[in-house]
Amino acid sequence: MRTISAQLLMASALGFAGFAAPALAEDPVLQPLTIAKECSQYAGTLPSFCTITASNLAAIPVGTKAYYYGPVANNPNFSSNNVVLDDGAGNTAMGNCIVDFGAGPKGMCAFYAGSGTLEGFMAVVHVTTSADGLWHWDGGYLIDPR
Repeated sequence: MRTISAQLLMASALGFAGFAAPALAEDPVLQPLTIAKECSQYAGTLPSFCTITASNLAAIPVGTKAYYYGPVANNPNFSSNNVVLDDGAGNTAMGNCIVDFGAGPKGMCAFYAGSGTLEGFMAVVHVTTSADGLWHWDGGYLIDPR
């Protein structure tokens, strides 16, 4: 039975490889993204939020809120949240964040959609904290014009 399962898994993997998207004439290049946020008003309730205090991307200005919607928002060991960035003027971005509090804390967020000035926004960032209590997102983004 194990051999059949392994063969099916291999066949599936090879089959899916045939569905890979064709390469674009010019693959998009991620631009550097650096954001800091403070979370003094984060309560672990749904939604909870943090406030952006620094951003190198004009489309995510200082004062933008990062709203966290769970499903795991108040576990002392880790969090796993759907996230919405909202600047309060109709510009939003949606993604997911996972953070391991026992590792520093450290984690990762991936954003996949947006509206307004963030329409087509995609990003992948590492999550860390600093000694001053700020949370940092460092990674890359692109805004796909399609």
